Amino acid sequence: MTSDPSRARRRRWPLLLVLAVLATVLATVVATVAVRQLREDPVATTASTGIRVVLDENFDSGTLDASRWNTCHWWNKEGCTIASNNELEWYRPEQVTVADGTLRLTAAPNRFDASDGNSYDVTSGMVTTGPTPDDDNAKVAITYGSVEVRFKAPAGRGLWPAIWLLPASKESRPEIDLLEMIGQKPNELILHFHPEDRDADSPSKRVQVAHPGLAEGWHTVGLDWTPGKLVYTLDGKPVWTVTGKQVPSEPMYLVMNLAVGGAYPGPPDAKTEFPATFEIDYVRMSTGS
Repeated sequence: MTSDPSRARRRRWPLLLVLAVLATVLATVVATVAVRQLREDPVATTASTGIRVVLDENFDSGTLDASRWNTCHWWNKEGCTIASNNELEWYRPEQVTVADGTLRLTAAPNRFDASDGNSYDVTSGMVTTGPTPDDDNAKVAITYGSVEVRFKAPAGRGLWPAIWLLPASKESRPEIDLLEMIGQKPNELILHFHPEDRDADSPSKRVQVAHPGLAEGWHTVGLDWTPGKLVYTLDGKPVWTVTGKQVPSEPMYLVMNLAVGGAYPGPPDAKTEFPATFEIDYVRMSTGS
C-alpha cells in the first residue's frame, strides 16, 4: 500500500496544535500553583518552584530582628534624615517598635538636637534592609523578583509614609517607590521610578483609591520585577507598569519610613494628630522564577 506524505503532514498539524495548547495550559497551571504555594508556605516551596525567599517577616517575635533591619539610613549618626527633602523629622530607633505582630513607625513631637547640627521638632521611625555605616553589604537585597508589604497608613496633613527600594551600592539612584502617600490625600497612591541616569525621565503614577482610601484598614503594595519590566500592584492588582532599558539590573534593598513635612507634603497643621503611626503587618521579598 502506498502512502501520501502530504496527507500525513496534514494529519500531524492538528496534533501539534493540540500539544502546543496543552503545553501552554500546563505552564499556566504550574505557575498559578507555584504562586499560590509561595503565598501559603513560602519557605517550603522554594526548592520546588525555583523561587528563593530572602525575607518572610511577620514581626511576631516582639522585637526587631537586627540581622535583617536597620533603624536608619546607612549614613546613620545617632539618627538621620533626608536633608535634601527639607523634612521636619529626625529618625530615631526608639520610634520603631514591634508589638502584637506589627511593626510600628511612629512620629511624635519631640525636640531633638541632632548630630547634623540642626534641631528637629519631630522624631519618627524608619527601617531598611540596606547597608550600615560600618558595613557596605545590604542585609537583604534582591535583583529581580517580588516584594509585597501589608500596611496601614496614617492620615493627616504633612504626614508622608513611604515604601521604596534603593541600590545596595549606597548610591541614591535608581529608586523604585512602591508607595508614597500624602497624609492630606489618603485616597491617592503615588508611585515613582527614578532611573540611574539623571538625564532620563522619572515617570510617576497617581492611583485613585476608592473611599475610605489607604488610611483605613489594611492594604498591600507590591512589585514584580523582571529584566526590563516593573509591575506595581495595589491589593494584589497591577496598577502600573514600567518597561525599558532604564529598569534596574542591580541589587536593591527595602526602605519603609514615616516622614513628616518637607517640600512634598508641606508641614503638619493643627488638625494633624500626633503621635501618628505607620503600621506594617508583613514583608515578603523573593528572587528567582
